[in-house]
Amino acid sequence: MVLLRILDDKWKEHINNLEQLRQTIGLRGYGQRDPLSEYKNESFALFENLLSSLKDDVTKTFSRIVIKESTNPINDNEDFVEGPIANKNFPSKEKISRNAPCPCGSGKKYKHCCGKI
Repeated sequence: MVLLRILDDKWKEHINNLEQLRQTIGLRGYGQRDPLSEYKNESFALFENLLSSLKDDVTKTFSRIVIKESTNPINDNEDFVEGPIANKNFPSKEKISRNAPCPCGSGKKYKHCCGKI
């Protein structure tokens, strides 16, 4: 979640920078420079700047994170899958019709739940 938040913030900033560049790049034509090639060069430099600042910010953030030990020990028998798929008790020898209700108890048809191809 932390990585996605940082990436999202940096990407929004990058898009704003590209928008500002797009609005001002036309003035380079007065200096006898091709605005399209100038835009390509400047936008590539902005993207490289985005990648380097993203690496720096992620490194800084993860270096400050303190991992706390959990007070509840995790049982080895505990499943981490949530929802109806975690409670699968399928009959192994019976063929289930695709339109039959799913045996896991989700309320969906078998073809839309556990029998999805």
